[in-house]
Amino acid sequence: MKFKKWLNSSLRIKLLVMFIILTVLPLIFVGIVSYVKSYNIVSEKSYTLAQIQVDQLGREFDSVVQDIKRFTEIGKQESTVQFLIDHVNTAEEANNILGMIGLYRESYQYSDSIMNIRIIDRDGKAVSEDRGVHQLNNQATNIVSFKLLSSPGKTFIEPVYKNSNPALSMTSSIISDSSKEVIGFINIIIKARIFEEILLDAATNSSGIFQIENERGDILFTSPEGTKMPSISQDEAMKEKSSGFFTKSSTFYVFQTSKITGWKVIRSVPLAEMTKEANEIKSLIFLSVASSIIFTIGLYYFITSKLIRPLRNLTDKMKEASLGDLDTKIINEGTDEIAELGQSFNSMITKIKTLVYKSVNEQKQLKMAELRTMQAQINPHFLYNTLETIIWMAEAKKTPQVIDITKSLSHFFRISLSKGKDVISLEDEIDHIRNYLIIQKMRYQDILDVTFHLNNDILNYSIVKLTLQPLVENAIYHGVKNKRGKGFVRIKADFTPEGYICIDVIDNGIGIKEEKLENIRIQLAKGVPFEKDQGGFGMVNVHQRISLHYGEPFGLTINSWYGSGTRVSLIIPAER
Repeated sequence: MKFKKWLNSSLRIKLLVMFIILTVLPLIFVGIVSYVKSYNIVSEKSYTLAQIQVDQLGREFDSVVQDIKRFTEIGKQESTVQFLIDHVNTAEEANNILGMIGLYRESYQYSDSIMNIRIIDRDGKAVSEDRGVHQLNNQATNIVSFKLLSSPGKTFIEPVYKNSNPALSMTSSIISDSSKEVIGFINIIIKARIFEEILLDAATNSSGIFQIENERGDILFTSPEGTKMPSISQDEAMKEKSSGFFTKSSTFYVFQTSKITGWKVIRSVPLAEMTKEANEIKSLIFLSVASSIIFTIGLYYFITSKLIRPLRNLTDKMKEASLGDLDTKIINEGTDEIAELGQSFNSMITKIKTLVYKSVNEQKQLKMAELRTMQAQINPHFLYNTLETIIWMAEAKKTPQVIDITKSLSHFFRISLSKGKDVISLEDEIDHIRNYLIIQKMRYQDILDVTFHLNNDILNYSIVKLTLQPLVENAIYHGVKNKRGKGFVRIKADFTPEGYICIDVIDNGIGIKEEKLENIRIQLAKGVPFEKDQGGFGMVNVHQRISLHYGEPFGLTINSWYGSGTRVSLIIPAER
């Protein structure tokens, strides 16, 4: 259920699953099948080749032995037989034997590899190339007799040293044609070098270790020289068969037993070497499959970037627009249907933005017109009262006071006009209040005390003009004027912890009852002023102007304690 929900959650996920099923999985399957097939074929080829190489080496050894074995025919010659059975005069027969040996040497290929040929009778009398006629000691005669008398038709080949050189001793029995008894032996000393050269040539063209063992498991030759493979002569696979191959301890062994000599030709190769080509094919297949998968993934991302990403971008932009961001826009990078959809979205947002701005501007202009009308109604009223005060002072011959109040009135209206600007510096706005309070103190000098507590760092910041004067006017007319005794107005200005500017107008006037204070707060929140005779007209006016100009969270907050005073706080942003 969760998988189905996840699958249906996005078009991109659906495309990803489709790509995996249709491309990645078949590629992996084909790669595995190809690897298994190629591995088996190459491995079988390697095993077969190794077997052929061992067989070839065995045949070369057999060819040498067979060629040298032809020298045993000397034992059947009449002179040889006469030498073996004649115990008196043997000089002539010995010369004939040596002559035949020389003749045989000229006739056969591997005669140069024969170091010595010796004919021996059963009593130890012998004739050889190197010593002529001589008598062997009883020990040597007994050893030869013991081996061949028990197996007269067999040829024994054993490793020996001749003149400190490694050699092989080939000994065969000589049987009388008439009596069918063993009458003597022929011993041929063969240079080991001929076999070593054959083995070296095979090892040079092949990897691994070659080893030649006789029937007893004695090592005759090894190549490369100085190397030695583990003894495997007693391995079951070699006991049961005369040839074959097997794997043991991560090493591949192939062997062949000669029917002529009984020698075992063994070759050992690390299994990793035998499967090297198969592993290379494995790497090639893996690389091919991986490259194909990477190409497929790249193709997937290319398709999704051209199809899904623009759709997702369009969805995100529509969400932003639904949350009120009408400045959002889609950047088209193509000319397809999705690009046309994005262009239509941009056109729609532009039209909506135009209509919204038009509506907002109309409402703003309407509010500003109403506020200007209100301001126009306030200023004549203040001017009328101030002029009456000037007339009264002039009649009372208070010339200095008349000059001061007239200057203050002049500065007051100069700042009010401000060359038509709606925003002025806080310094000018404070001067505007000071001029206003100079005029009011002359009217209410017995009951009004004014103080300023300002952070001079805020004076260079801006404010909507004629914002503070209505607040001070409310403090005087609706607070201090209705209180018995002398009242005060405190004007404080400083930065808030949030970095805004807060201006407080505090009085110790009569205050506002709780019910009326709640109504004033409601009207401030709604932005709808009271009727003039209900009070609160100036505060709602100021709050509307600040809210229209700066937006949330700026404007007025009011706190009042009936019988104690009122505190009106104006919050504006710190803008220069």
